[in-house]
Amino acid sequence: MTVGDIKKKASEFFTEYLNHTIDICCVNADKKDVDDDFFPLDISKNFSRLSESFKEHSQETLEVFLHSKNKTGVGYSLDVEYVNTRSNGRKSIIKSVYFENENDYLDFINVKSRVENLKFALAILSMDKVLPPTELRGWAKKHVKDLTAVYEDGAVFWHNIGQCALWVNKNTKGPLQYIPAEFVATNKKLIQSLFKNGEAEIQIVSAQKKLEPQNKSPEKKILEEAEHVVEKNEVESVATENVARESKPFFIRFRSLSADNPLKLGRLVPKEVSLQLDDFVHLNQTNFLKEITTVLIVNDESVFQNFPKSEHVLCIYGPDYAVNALKLCEWFSRYQLIYFGDISEHCFDVLSAFRNTWMKTETICMDGNTWEKFVGSTVPGSHLKNNVVPKNLNESEKNTFLSLRLTSDRNKLPQEKIPMDYALQFLDAIKICGSEEKQTAEENVES
Repeated sequence: MTVGDIKKKASEFFTEYLNHTIDICCVNADKKDVDDDFFPLDISKNFSRLSESFKEHSQETLEVFLHSKNKTGVGYSLDVEYVNTRSNGRKSIIKSVYFENENDYLDFINVKSRVENLKFALAILSMDKVLPPTELRGWAKKHVKDLTAVYEDGAVFWHNIGQCALWVNKNTKGPLQYIPAEFVATNKKLIQSLFKNGEAEIQIVSAQKKLEPQNKSPEKKILEEAEHVVEKNEVESVATENVARESKPFFIRFRSLSADNPLKLGRLVPKEVSLQLDDFVHLNQTNFLKEITTVLIVNDESVFQNFPKSEHVLCIYGPDYAVNALKLCEWFSRYQLIYFGDISEHCFDVLSAFRNTWMKTETICMDGNTWEKFVGSTVPGSHLKNNVVPKNLNESEKNTFLSLRLTSDRNKLPQEKIPMDYALQFLDAIKICGSEEKQTAEENVES
């Protein structure tokens, strides 16, 4: 038995592990039929014995031990028993090889990023309620390759995939907003796989694509739009762009607003740091969060780059629905979370979706008083489809949202139009007072 044998044996359990992970992700709201008991994972069964010769046995045992968690602190663990033999004296025997937890297992077989991609994608699709949990579970097990792939702006990618499928499944009237036609064309097959009506319906749509416009079903509209785009643009260009997108990992950008505790990389003190998502979710295992008590998530890039100093605050760039990638950061539960976006229907919807995981998230400068103060800087914005009102808004936020809904023109206040010193006063007031005294703090800022 060698380290290579252990890795090969551990990899044989990966498909079973993925199916188990999909079960957990898709029925997270109802775990009655799923037990999260995959670990510890014992992989000792059917292992070949160590070499019989004392010399070879000793060499193999030493190699396996030196690479084990018993010695390195990560990877596979060993249960070792010592026995006395007549010919070779005291001899160590490996009784079992196992992985104590998920991190040890994924790190050892080098698939951690693939699993994080899968969890992240399912989190987006579950949050958007593209399919019921049991149907999503079945779909996911057939599309593991898609779910574990890397996409640029992964949150936006999976949100767009889900919105296309929802548009068809709900038989929505009107145009498919916000989704580029080229995106639909490039990812048509993946979108089709989420249609509730199945492949037979898709075949009918393809065969009857010359029906009169008034008879077109939602499936027909979305597929014919895709075909039109492919005909209009060179297929090679679309394919090349798709490959490029899949080759880029999803990064999280962040910076410390604390003058006393900046981010440090050795002697280097960078203004900001960018980490892949699967590394960022473990940021709590670094020194980056030293003295941090508040996490501020900002929707606009220029605001993220130029937000003023504020002690004990970590600032994260979270554009649009990409912020939902942060659902995987379990360490968020130990920090005060604040979201700062535009005063717009779109950003209130992003906030509501984020609160599906982090319900205690607060906001700054997304209130009626800020709107009135800077109403001269408002611009035209879009309305949410089907007159939807986001569910996870407090009374003040909901009133502001409904005011935007009643505004036919110039119904968006971009956050970059709000002076930085004004936003900083809000942030410092909330940090001091906490959410229970937020309204008083806002009034103090206004005065």
